[in-house]
Amino acid sequence: MPLVIGIDGCKAGWFAVWHSQDETIETAIFPSISNLKDFFVEFNQFIIGIDMPVILSEVMPREADQLARKLLSKKASSVFTAPTPKMLDQPNYEKACLISKNLIGKSMSLQSWYLFPKIKDVQTILHYKNIKIFEIHPELSFRAMNNEKVILESKKTIEGFDIRKALLDKHFLNFNFDVIRNKYQKKDVMDDDILDALVVLWSTKRIVNNQASYLPEIPEKPNMQIVY
Repeated sequence: MPLVIGIDGCKAGWFAVWHSQDETIETAIFPSISNLKDFFVEFNQFIIGIDMPVILSEVMPREADQLARKLLSKKASSVFTAPTPKMLDQPNYEKACLISKNLIGKSMSLQSWYLFPKIKDVQTILHYKNIKIFEIHPELSFRAMNNEKVILESKKTIEGFDIRKALLDKHFLNFNFDVIRNKYQKKDVMDDDILDALVVLWSTKRIVNNQASYLPEIPEKPNMQIVY
């Protein structure tokens, strides 16, 4: 049986969640994605869902990004435009912006630039045949959990947090937020990192069970999709 893992980026690197054999929710922080293989030495196969661009396109924006924004409507700004491989190779923000301007007529955001190290990290495991990795957007996953209704409240507000936590409580019967929260300092893992990793795990399990939705259904490149 492959190990199914949900991963979200956090200040300390990557926050990962998975189920143990008795269905207990397990968690860990990894400085880099490659550390996964060393940590889970007893597993030969991995199915990973991750909140980060995985397969990049030579054009911007990717169809997956456009379709995700359309579904999220007023929460469309939560979808970052994935860079091209050429942009990812640039040594600084200014040079990456030049490529962005040539492709879409405007600079990329600094917030997107700050994601480049993590996007590069993801690229380092794509060649492993025993790892299947899928790009998952948490807000699309919460939308699917919420009867296809977008949650407009920010997850950083009390109301937005409570709505999402209640959905996770319903789908993960053994989920105890406080137990997980108490294991980590907020300087390493924020509250919303915990929520996002769990909902990414939920969508990854939907992939395994053939219940997931894919944007687009027929991608430009294999697996250049956002899944939920």
